[in-house]
Amino acid sequence: MINTGPRVFEVSKSDLHLTRSFPMAERALQDGEVRLLIDAFAFTSNNVTYAAFGEAMKYWSFFPAEEDSWGRIPVWGFATVNESLNEEIDPGERYFGYFPMATELIVKPDNVRESGFVDGSGHRRGLPPIYNQYTRVSADPGYKADYENQQMLFRPLFLTSFLIDDQLAEFDFYGAKSVYLSSASSKTAMALAYLLKKRDIKVVALTSRRSRNFCKSSRLYDEIVLYEDIADHEVPDAGVYVDFAGNPKVRRALHTKMGDALKASVMVGATNWEETAAGDEDAPLPGPTPQFFFAPDQGAKRVEDWGGEEFSRRVSLALLEFYEPASQWIKPVRGLGDEAISEFYERVLNDEALPSEGFILSYDL
Repeated sequence: MINTGPRVFEVSKSDLHLTRSFPMAERALQDGEVRLLIDAFAFTSNNVTYAAFGEAMKYWSFFPAEEDSWGRIPVWGFATVNESLNEEIDPGERYFGYFPMATELIVKPDNVRESGFVDGSGHRRGLPPIYNQYTRVSADPGYKADYENQQMLFRPLFLTSFLIDDQLAEFDFYGAKSVYLSSASSKTAMALAYLLKKRDIKVVALTSRRSRNFCKSSRLYDEIVLYEDIADHEVPDAGVYVDFAGNPKVRRALHTKMGDALKASVMVGATNWEETAAGDEDAPLPGPTPQFFFAPDQGAKRVEDWGGEEFSRRVSLALLEFYEPASQWIKPVRGLGDEAISEFYERVLNDEALPSEGFILSYDL
């Protein structure tokens, strides 16, 4: 059945398993606003991280729900201008950016230029600028029509990986020769592994038994260690830990095994979000204190260092090189409508998706 009005998907902030999809209130545009119809968006474990850290990192603030106890998870995708009361934005133009899981988003474009605009809506002021930018597809050097699915799945994740790689290199990997990546089959970890392979650094996958073969077949990792085997792992030299899983048991196991040989511990995501939410009440960790990596901070630093255009150029070049190998590892799986969105959301939330799957979702329009 085709939906005739705008719809939105929400989750309970107190129980991420509780969801609802329902009609949004329709409203007319105000002066300067633009209505974007959301064509499609990707849903990955990265989006679960947005929900898990919704309060702490203000992810719920980008697209506030009408009821405070419910949240709208941000996703990355494409949208088309359906209606515009902004003389600088034309109907029919397509944009890539940050959206709710919905059929539409009303924005108030600010700082409009050839490459895109920033959403100047009042509730988004003060939030990280990197998430408020919308890129015009027809002027995007990082866009290739054949790789739209890969762009939705990987572009925001690749940017995070690019910035982690950049920061680690800036600090000369803290003197370490190895980087350990948990949740090594996740898309962000794979993008980082791809970038690290270009450097003189050993990349070690920490993963589950179920994902071991997938990690091996990607040929991104020099060594693969199962979570349950960390205690038996031989530590040949100093290392850095980049934690995409957010599992305190895995973190403690590696810290305990490596001790002072672990030179830095970087927390990025929460693919094991339920373990993360449960917390870790044990004694302080051996080795370095884990530090949370917030991509917008490193991004803002590099924009200041290199300039906005040069920053975009470097990311775009690296990204375009990455799309082809990424398309060999991850195959897009399409989902359309309320039921599909709910089903694929639960599969990712429950860690039931295959590492080789990439979910591309949309509502009936």
